[in-house]
Formats: sequence, C-alpha cells, structure tokens
Amino acid sequence: MKVAVVYQYYQGHSAPGHSLVYELTQQLAENGHEVSVVSGETGYMSSQQPALPWYKRLFRKEFEGRVTVIRTFTYTQLHRSYIGRLISFLSFSITAPFGLLKISKPDVVLASSPPIFPMFTVWLVCKIRSIPMVLEVRDLWPESAVQMGILRNKYLISIMLWMERLLYNQARRIVTLTHGIKNDIQRRGWPASRLQVITCGVESDMLYPDDDAGFALRRKYGLEDRRIVLYMGAMGEANNLDVILNAAFLSRDSNLLFLLVGDGMRRAEIKKRIADSGMTHVQCWEPVAKSEVRQCISAADICLVTLQDIPLFEGAIPTKLLDYMACGKPVLCGVRGEAAQIVETAEAGVVFAPNDERQLAVLIQELMDDEPRRRQMGANGAAHVLKNFEASKSREAMESLLIEVASKSNIQDVA
Repeated sequence: MKVAVVYQYYQGHSAPGHSLVYELTQQLAENGHEVSVVSGETGYMSSQQPALPWYKRLFRKEFEGRVTVIRTFTYTQLHRSYIGRLISFLSFSITAPFGLLKISKPDVVLASSPPIFPMFTVWLVCKIRSIPMVLEVRDLWPESAVQMGILRNKYLISIMLWMERLLYNQARRIVTLTHGIKNDIQRRGWPASRLQVITCGVESDMLYPDDDAGFALRRKYGLEDRRIVLYMGAMGEANNLDVILNAAFLSRDSNLLFLLVGDGMRRAEIKKRIADSGMTHVQCWEPVAKSEVRQCISAADICLVTLQDIPLFEGAIPTKLLDYMACGKPVLCGVRGEAAQIVETAEAGVVFAPNDERQLAVLIQELMDDEPRRRQMGANGAAHVLKNFEASKSREAMESLLIEVASKSNIQDVA
C-alpha cells in the first residue's frame, strides 16, 4: 500500500512536542508500506527559524528512515499572534497540495487536522487524482476557536464551517482522537459507520517510571531539595495557564518550585508576568525534545494538566496527561470530561475545577505532604496507561483502517 500523510507539524524525537504522526509513519514503513509525508517546515513548538530565504525553501525532500518527507514552505512565526498563526495555516494550504503532487499517486491519503485550511486544498488534489482521503480530527475547528473567543469574524467562521462540512462529507472515513469529538460529529449528522475513534497512545519504551533520570536532572540544575510541580506542553490560550500562575502566587511553601516547560503564543506574556510578580518559585523553561521528556517528568513530584473551561474540551484528552501517567507521576487535572474520567478511573490523581486556583493550591500542598499517596497514584496511572493506551495498538488500528479504505477504493476502480 502507498500511503501519503499530510500533517503540518511532522517531527521526530529530537524536536519538542508530540511525535505521534512520526511514530505512525515509521511503523507503516517497517510493515512494508510505501510512506510519504507532506509537512511544513517546523514543529508546533519549535523555536528554530529557517536560515535560507523563502524562495529556496519552497520544497525540500528529506528521509526519516524509510519514510520520504516533502517539506513545503510555511510561514514559521505562528506563535507571534493569531494573525501569524492564520498566515502559517494559509501558507501551508498553498504549498501542501503541490507537495502532494510531487509524490507518486498514493492508494490513500491520511490528512490530519487542525489546521483545517490545508485539509481543504489537499482534498482538492485527492478529488482531481481520485485518491481516497481519511480525515483525522485532532480538534474541532472552528468550534474550539469560537468557544474560546479567539475567532469572532462571522464571515471567516462561515467559511471554516463550510470547509468542515465539505471535508466530513467527502472523507471516506473520519478518525477522531476522543469519544467526545466522535459524539459531537455524529450528533451533527454524520453516521457512526464513517467514524472511528483511535486514541493517542504512549510509547512504553520511551515513557515509563524512571527515578534515576529524574534525580539526574535535579542534580544538573541544583534542584535536589525542591518540591517540583510540573506543567509541560503548549502555552497557548487554550491551556489555561493562568490558574497555575494564580495557584503559585497563593502558595506559601518556600520549597515549592512551579516549573513550566514548553512554548506557545502566550510564553512571552507568561514570562513577563512571572518577572513582574516577583514569583521566584516559578520558572519557565524552553521546550525539551521528545527524547528528553521522560527525564523532565521523572524529576517532578506532581504534574498538572489544564485547559479552558469550555464545553468542547470535555471531549479532550491532552497527550501530556498520558505522558505524565506513563512516567508514574500523580496528576492534578483541571479538565472536565474524558480527561477527568481517565484520572478518576485510574485513581491516578485528583480532578479540580478548571478555574479554581485556591482549590489547586490546597491540593498541591496536600499531595506534597503525602508521599505514599503520590507514589500510589503514580503507580496506578502507569499501570492504567500500559493497559489502555499503548501506542502500538493505536497504530495497528490506523493501519487496518487505511488498508480497508485503500482496498475498497481499488475494488471500485477495477469495477
């Protein structure tokens, strides 16, 4: 089977942020499939900027193992502003179809959204070349941006809603990362037979309890005696980091260290707020490569996951939640819905109201004072993830789906 994957932020283990698409393509290639990827120039949390001028970066071919990667020109300043992010999406929308045209005709295209604009132009190529497209929905756009108040222009909203409907109608199958996203799409009229949930998974050989790695990082930065509260991941509007900063401000434990690791549109604002408030017990670190995530999480005593309190996020499962649990760390979860259910079912931590910084501050202190409880929660979480969220199972499910779609398309072509 020839598979083409279109995803703007394709990256391996040496870059910060998740590498789920990378791992999927590598397994497909190892299983004998011919795999090509069309991607933008940088990962979602990469701060490195291209050195070459734009006209020398229109198309670039790379190889990741047996996978062929076509990098196409994209505007890389996506974290400067919402306009910058929109320009980044639009630039990839223009160049991605040409990248797809540069590879031999695949049997199936897997297009991963958001962003939604490139999915539309990629679908046009699939339509012209009679290639079946599977649409992976990682987040519901534009609805999430509307509920957060980011997207207010009614004309732009209308255009994006039209694109969303067309893509859902035209995709051979729609893959969702959570049951909440699936239920939302099904409620709006698309049949369950065209929808399939394939959750994010965790690489158990990369993320697992590792006290030695944690101690090594603590020694490196002189943090042996600190009690560390960790947030690791994106620093955007959706992530509700204000509740963490507010809880840190309320903290009176001089031995606590709130460690925020990552990048995003609000990173500069967060650093300024930390400096202006004089919160010396809060540090903002640069994002770390996927290969270094285990060491960073292992250094923490408690891990935090937060999102804005909007209805749509009740169907979200942040990948950082599963990463924390895989590394055996207790989680304080400020997300309602599916994420909260995972934490409660696994008994891997405590759920708090998304905007309640006082409750969060109290829970942090209570858990810090109860090491046996923390260790039991961590062990519970690690066991739950290993049983229910092993990444290889998710990749096998995606491979089976792609083979099914490609096979049906080939039969129809012959008929």
